[in-house]
Amino acid sequence: MKISSKYIKEKALEIGFSACGIAKADFLKEEHEHLINWLNEKKQGTISYLEKNTEQKTDPRKILPEVKSVIGVIANYYPEEKQNPDSFYKITKYAFPRDYHVVLKEKISKLIDEIKIIEPDALFQFFVDSNHLLEKTWAIECGLGWRGKNSLLVNKNFGSFVLIGIILTSIELETDVKQKDFCGTCTKCIDTCPVTAIEKPFELSASKCIANFTIEQRKDASTKNTFGWIYGCDICQDVCPWNKNIPFAQLNEFKPNPELLKMTKSDWENLNEENFNFLFNDSAIKRIGFEKIKRNIKGNSSK
Repeated sequence: MKISSKYIKEKALEIGFSACGIAKADFLKEEHEHLINWLNEKKQGTISYLEKNTEQKTDPRKILPEVKSVIGVIANYYPEEKQNPDSFYKITKYAFPRDYHVVLKEKISKLIDEIKIIEPDALFQFFVDSNHLLEKTWAIECGLGWRGKNSLLVNKNFGSFVLIGIILTSIELETDVKQKDFCGTCTKCIDTCPVTAIEKPFELSASKCIANFTIEQRKDASTKNTFGWIYGCDICQDVCPWNKNIPFAQLNEFKPNPELLKMTKSDWENLNEENFNFLFNDSAIKRIGFEKIKRNIKGNSSK
C-alpha cells in the first residue's frame, strides 16, 4: 500500500498540528540568491550562524540525498491568556508555555511513526527552528501561507502566530499549490516597528530587530531600550490584520505557564537565579540564561 498525501495530512491534524502541506524537494534558486544577497548586505547582524549551511538551506538534497518530498506542519500557539497588566516587561507569546522545540519534535516524531507503519523503508529527517533549512520558505513552498511584509509566515486561518516543523522524506507525494500573497497594500507591521527593523516590505534586518537583540545578541549592552520587551517581540504581529479573530491554541502543551503570567514589574526586577530556573525550566526562555534576562530588564527598567 502506497501512502497518500491526504493520509499524512489527516494524521498530522489528529496529532495536533493546525495544518500540513507538501512540496517537491527541489533547489530553490531564487530563494538561494535572495539569501546570499541578504547575508552580503550584513542583515544578519551578529547572528553569525546564519552564514552557515547556505547551500542546503534551499536544497534539501544536500541534507538527504534520497529526498523526494518536503512535508511542512504548523501549530497555532496564540494564547487566550495575557500577561499581568502590571508586568511592564513583555515576553513573546511563544514563550508563555512549554518550550515549543520539544513539543513540535515530539509531535513530528509521532507523525513519522504513523507514516512508517505504511512506509517502513522510507527515510526521514526533520527540523524545528534549526539552521539547516529556510523553514519559513519551505512552509510557503508547502502551501501553508505566504511571506508577510514583516518576513514571517502568515496563514489565512491562523495568522502568523504559528510554529513551523519541516520533514524531509524519500517518499514521493502529491504536492500542494503555493498560496498567493494576501498582504495587499497594508503596511501596519512596517509602520509600527519602533526600531525600523522592517526596512522595506518582506525585508527584515535582524541586526535591528528587538527579538534578535533580546535573544541572540551576546555582547553586553545593558542600557539598550527594547520598549519593555525582554524576550522576543510581538509588535509587528500584534498589529497584523490577519491576526485578528484567529483561534486560540488548542494544544494543551501550549497552555501558558500561569506563574509566569502573574509576574509583576517588581517580580521581574527582583528575579533571582533560583526563581528563574524554577519558572523557566521547561520554557524557551531558559536558553538565554538568567544573566541575559537581567540585562534585558536593566535596559528597560528606567524607561
